[in-house]
Amino acid sequence: MSILSDFLNENTISPADVHQRSCALEAQNIDDRALQVGRQAARRAKKPYAELSLGKPKGLGRGVGVATVQRAIAGAPLPRVARKKIVRAVNSLLASRKMEPTDARKLFSDAPARKGKSGKKK
Repeated sequence: MSILSDFLNENTISPADVHQRSCALEAQNIDDRALQVGRQAARRAKKPYAELSLGKPKGLGRGVGVATVQRAIAGAPLPRVARKKIVRAVNSLLASRKMEPTDARKLFSDAPARKGKSGKKK
């Protein structure tokens, strides 16, 4: 399989647990939505975020799906955002068990990154 699948088996973490924790972590709360609205208003006014002291929302809005977790376990190429969400969920599960968090490079060192479409050529 992959290093991720071995790591999940060692720590008895199921793919369903990763999916559920990811959905809980990435869900946006009222504060995140307020930040998004403020950032949109700043873009319309063409003002920098730092000038309005706007940070980034913590949640990305949507958790990683079960199929994406299965592809990661199989060692298929994944986009950076999907790998980030999986690592956040795994680290949250490890923290709840009072274990040390891990690094994305450790979990996905054997899986290639998925390449996006190249930009338009001029």
